Amino acid sequence: MTEIGITVAICTRNRAALLGRCLEALARADKPANPFEVVVVANACSDDTLEVAKGFAGRLQIVVEEEPIPGVSLARNRLLGLVRGRWIVWIDDDAMARSDLLTAYERAITTSPSCAIFGGTILPVLEGNPPAWLLDGLHVVENAYAAHRPEAPTTFGDPGSNVPFGANYAMRSDVQRAFTFDPRLGRRPEDPMWGGEETMSIRGALAAGHQGRWVPDAVVDHIIGPERQTEAWLWRYYHADGRLWSPDKGKSLSRWFKAVRAYFRYRRARHRAAPAEWLALLVRAASLAGRAGVRPEL
Repeated sequence: MTEIGITVAICTRNRAALLGRCLEALARADKPANPFEVVVVANACSDDTLEVAKGFAGRLQIVVEEEPIPGVSLARNRLLGLVRGRWIVWIDDDAMARSDLLTAYERAITTSPSCAIFGGTILPVLEGNPPAWLLDGLHVVENAYAAHRPEAPTTFGDPGSNVPFGANYAMRSDVQRAFTFDPRLGRRPEDPMWGGEETMSIRGALAAGHQGRWVPDAVVDHIIGPERQTEAWLWRYYHADGRLWSPDKGKSLSRWFKAVRAYFRYRRARHRAAPAEWLALLVRAASLAGRAGVRPEL
């Protein structure tokens, strides 16, 4: 059997059109020196995701499977059992590979054999007609769109440092299987804004002594549709982020007062200040509200 160098891993749920664009970009991308495969796990899909993915069988070495229970961590863990490559390159179904994505990772793997984790560049692409306030203040909230712009191929090893995002990272497959994805984390129907499953996996590997390296020329364009270009969506994102990463989870009167004060500061600034200023206040207010367990909706 021919050894597979890289498995491109994609988990998807009811976004067949985006998945088709994602697979089209991979089919057109430069091919690495070693054979590669694509594994798609359709997570409780009710649209034509399976048909779209299987339609690429003539252009990609592709494996398509279903995970019937909704939850991105469950889908990721299901995918781990299907991987044949020595390395896994994870991308999202809305991440469009630039032409040299896989060749850039292959070069990094070859030149940095001591590293088990690699992180690439993620560039948000706002589709449709983005509101002017978002274009003006995008730099303040682009982390909500998984933006990552590593400037140099530096290494990282601290679990508390900036780590790659799930839309574009690579991990040696044996290491990834040792650090699976926590089903309590990640998007699922009851909490569609929840995340963190890939971050905790990467941090676990780093804490165990594995090393990482940034690969600036491994680039994906992250498609951001109009539904994610609203204040309400940003509020929900940062509210969930506050809940997820708060070191002191749970309700308290002091946290509630801080959240309320921050909310009214944001609302006062909304129609008076520049977008960058009021968006920064939105981020703070939503994060504090998440930590305090109040106002999940704007």
